[in-house]
Amino acid sequence: MAAATGVSSGHKAEEMVYYRTVNSLPFNFSTYPAQAVPLAPLSWFEGKYVLIGVDLQQIDRHPTPFALLSGAETGVLPGVAIHAHSLARLLSGNRITVPWPAVGYAPMLVVGLFCLWIVSRPIPVVFKPFAVAGAVLLVWIGEAWAFARFAILVPMIAPALLVLGLSAFVGFLAWRRDANARHFLQNAFSKYVSPAVVAAIVKEPNALHLGGERREVTCVFTDVEGFTSLSEKLAPEVIAEVLNEYLHGLCELFIEHGATIDKVIGDAVVGFFGAPVAQNDQSERAVSLALAVQDLEQRLRERLARRGHSFGATRIGVHGGPAIVGNFGGNRFFNYTAIGDTVNTAARLEGANKYIGTKNCISAEVAKQTARFLLRPVGVLHLKGKSQGIEAFEAMSRTSENIILCEEYGKAYALLAIDDKLATAAFELLVTNYPQDALIAFHHGRLASGHFRADIHLADK
Repeated sequence: MAAATGVSSGHKAEEMVYYRTVNSLPFNFSTYPAQAVPLAPLSWFEGKYVLIGVDLQQIDRHPTPFALLSGAETGVLPGVAIHAHSLARLLSGNRITVPWPAVGYAPMLVVGLFCLWIVSRPIPVVFKPFAVAGAVLLVWIGEAWAFARFAILVPMIAPALLVLGLSAFVGFLAWRRDANARHFLQNAFSKYVSPAVVAAIVKEPNALHLGGERREVTCVFTDVEGFTSLSEKLAPEVIAEVLNEYLHGLCELFIEHGATIDKVIGDAVVGFFGAPVAQNDQSERAVSLALAVQDLEQRLRERLARRGHSFGATRIGVHGGPAIVGNFGGNRFFNYTAIGDTVNTAARLEGANKYIGTKNCISAEVAKQTARFLLRPVGVLHLKGKSQGIEAFEAMSRTSENIILCEEYGKAYALLAIDDKLATAAFELLVTNYPQDALIAFHHGRLASGHFRADIHLADK
């Protein structure tokens, strides 16, 4: 064909050029039935190249690139039409430029490296497929524009499939790496710190640094009465067994109620609500935890008594307010904890139980946000180092006996609070009806010593 047209095409194989309409359909060259040629005017053929051929549906139809977009019916052309496209290319001098492989694969290589970097990063998995697909699509758009505008043809399908495949494989390896790291971190840290802290660290590893933030928290302090003397009586192996049984149950209760365990010191467990995750019902959780701890230690005391061991009651202090919560310590070792006056006050309230005979001591800041619990006023505690008194309450399980007790106690306490002389008689009756109630006995003793009103001074405590 090149010899017939007098146009040299060289000896190098070139990509076929197909011509299309504005609708991206195959260009329709003028065709005439062979029997109509003798009747057609000569001007139709003058100065033109004429191709003579047949259109055999079964054996002379060939697929072209148009079949990818327009389907087989439109994109499969007869051989003579394909020759017409080839002749038009020779006459016009149009040609498709195929760059060197290094140049043609370069765009997808760059995008491939970007995709591998993205999928290997510790970012949410759901974002990775969108980032990879978007990057490959962007390269496709650029290569399609280069072909449409400058007839530059670069490989598109094979490199893209390679990039997608490698990205999927590397993404899977990164997912397994991150999952194993999270699993290891959770298993390792959960043995030492609260699961709430572990969950926060896994979610945001960058938060694992020194420093804190101001939060509203509710602190809970627990301690076992007479544990030191118990340790002196029992063998170390026995006391370790008893202590582990107690602490295991206690820590489980803290976790069940959503508390963050701050520290375990001997027989004491310290925790708080409101961090690292905010909790709108932290006061109710704290009081509920206090009652659950009392129930736990009562059942434990009964079991240990059957084994011949005595175990003291658990004293609990609860207070809420602002605190600085975060990681404190050194650059190598630090602890996730809460610091501030709120924490110190909760510790003081726990210690106050020993002197006023209560099992738990809950500040008014917490009590006023817990309407569903049975609370009886203890008094206004004046603690060492505190310029103002702290109104405290004791939470009790809601039984019929306790409800009646709280009603009778509340009337007597109201007389005590207003310095009414009838308070002495009221507590005389209470101590007779409830001789085992330590708080009633405490107030009865104060009244007998001439200490009226509800102010309780524990300046040395």
